Amino acid sequence: MLKISIVEGHHHPKSKNTKSGVRHHQDAYVHLGGAYPQQIEIPLNSAAEAFAIGDYQLNLNSFRVGKYKSLELNPFELNLLPFNKSVSKVA
Repeated sequence: MLKISIVEGHHHPKSKNTKSGVRHHQDAYVHLGGAYPQQIEIPLNSAAEAFAIGDYQLNLNSFRVGKYKSLELNPFELNLLPFNKSVSKVA
């Protein structure tokens, strides 16, 4: 199971201006089995969709079958599920 953590101080959504508009994302940390988790960006459709502080796992709909029938992670849509029911979306 892949664990993704949203931590205090790094949980606020961020925005970047691009040629095609504003891109929203949130910093998170993925635990890949090493000594330290690695920082990643979770894409968001809007800043209001930011995740609350807590631990999450990837929803299966975050994966897709690629052009050459290989399994790949959809880089534009990472859907997270909380490890427990007490974690909820940021309002």
